[in-house]
Amino acid sequence: MAVGWSVVMALALLSPAEGGVPRVRARAAPRMSTASKPVATSAEQASVPWDRDGWVAGYRTAPSEDSYSVRCDELPADLVGTFFRNVPAKFEVGEQRIKHPFDADGMLVALTFDGAGQVHFRNRFVRTKGYVRETQAGKMLYPGQFSNPRPIWAGGLEPKNVANTNVLWWGGRLLALWEGGRPHLMDSLSLATSRESDLAGLLKPGDTFSAHPRRDVANNRLVNFAYMPNPLSGKTQLTFYEFGPDFRPINKERPRLLASVPGFCLVHDFALTANYYVVTQAPTSFGANPLDTLLGKKSLGESIVFDESKPTLLWLIPRNGGAPISFPVSTHFSFHHANAYEDEHGRVVLDSASTPRLELGSPSGTPDAPPLWETVEYNTLPSATLWRYTLDPASGASSAREVFRRYVDFPSTHPRTSAQRHRWIYAATGGESGGIASPFKGVAKIDMSDAAQHEVWLAPHGAQFAGEPAFAPRAGASDSAAEDDGYVLLPLIDGARGGRATVCVLRADDIAAGPIARVELDTYLPHGLHGAFVPDLAPSADEIERATTLMKLYARKSREWNVVDGSFSGMGFKSLFQKGVDGR
Repeated sequence: MAVGWSVVMALALLSPAEGGVPRVRARAAPRMSTASKPVATSAEQASVPWDRDGWVAGYRTAPSEDSYSVRCDELPADLVGTFFRNVPAKFEVGEQRIKHPFDADGMLVALTFDGAGQVHFRNRFVRTKGYVRETQAGKMLYPGQFSNPRPIWAGGLEPKNVANTNVLWWGGRLLALWEGGRPHLMDSLSLATSRESDLAGLLKPGDTFSAHPRRDVANNRLVNFAYMPNPLSGKTQLTFYEFGPDFRPINKERPRLLASVPGFCLVHDFALTANYYVVTQAPTSFGANPLDTLLGKKSLGESIVFDESKPTLLWLIPRNGGAPISFPVSTHFSFHHANAYEDEHGRVVLDSASTPRLELGSPSGTPDAPPLWETVEYNTLPSATLWRYTLDPASGASSAREVFRRYVDFPSTHPRTSAQRHRWIYAATGGESGGIASPFKGVAKIDMSDAAQHEVWLAPHGAQFAGEPAFAPRAGASDSAAEDDGYVLLPLIDGARGGRATVCVLRADDIAAGPIARVELDTYLPHGLHGAFVPDLAPSADEIERATTLMKLYARKSREWNVVDGSFSGMGFKSLFQKGVDGR
């Protein structure tokens, strides 16, 4: 996650392999483990211990970029598509260590399920300009946004686009997302990086594009936002974009909607309904002495403070351009929303993972200080639990209630319910019960029609840790199928296996029963952030390997091997990428 306001702040005042290119290895396929014994019941009290060394093992640089197939006859035949993830995966630059996981370079991961028991895995770093420059230089050239500050005369207000937060598939294009800058256009087969994209000229220099887009399912639209706090005006500008299925702006004359709210607004996620954009404005501000940032004593993220004495504001911003409506609610911060919709009375219902206060961590200190994950104490952190907020734009009334008191984050719903009424929420959950913060150990399924009804599955081994769960609709399921008719894909890393990754497949209608199959990979992957399952995107292993081979040939041929020049066709490289949003 990142903050998209470093330029405004200025106004207010894998270790690299030989040759700079990590190698791609063809591997023998590891065998699947098919153990599916439940390790937790649906009771909220279910808990398992966790191993700190195993958790810390998830913060090492990914050592390799791999491409191989795995056979698993236990996989359901109606699980067909590709599971994409984005993983902060480079924690050293030369001899220098990244101190905060949000500042690590991104790596895309993909697993393609063919419906016939075969999964094709591949992973590859996003070749941003910053990644390339630092890899070639063998040293850190940019400040982090949450650690590793640099003084202004050494580029301290020019952070690197790390492209490490999310991945988006829309209109036949794959984008790696980071909210502090532009997206990167990627190849869905080889995961090669094409270029930083301005979305066919829509994004101007200095514009950003959030890592949390939403889908308006009823109208088949993609909706995203950007935010820019302005300390000079005392307001935060919010920009909203809406795209049709071909990735073109819905309104060609006015491709973006601008709105502003008073004060500083740190917005990682937003929600969407039929008529509103929903934004949370927590009581945050720049609290540090600006000189601390300018002199390289504190990063931008470390300069943010949270005022627990002030309320949080929820904003409804009309999609038709009307005046924003604010609702003061109990003080909280929400990194992630599950979904929002409008009920039969016109009220907006928002479900969020909310925490009493914001803590971003302050790992930098002295240059030789250890990184955040080596010092953080989970039992001192505020716990995020699931809350429902109901906002009435007609009367201005609002209500808030905690509906599930267990530590959760990364909440989501069935993709077809986006901006529509939903019943079930799936979220990563910690190993402790009663709202105690701890590393994610499994997945919770919460029934929003009766939150007392829920299911929890937790990984049994103390060194296994979960990531964001992703809902995978069952291939061939009709639009009228049950909302929990499908599968939940849950990534795990296993510190006892050297951090090698596993993807668990659970039935969405029976989470407590545990995995029906486990894809055990022969690849180390760090803890990840966000991803998505793309139904029916199931290229063959031969197609993937041909694209990977072509990508490797180009990487050896080009000195700037992260940028594909569309005019270069001597070896057919132009065919490597689908028609991108920059080249219609």
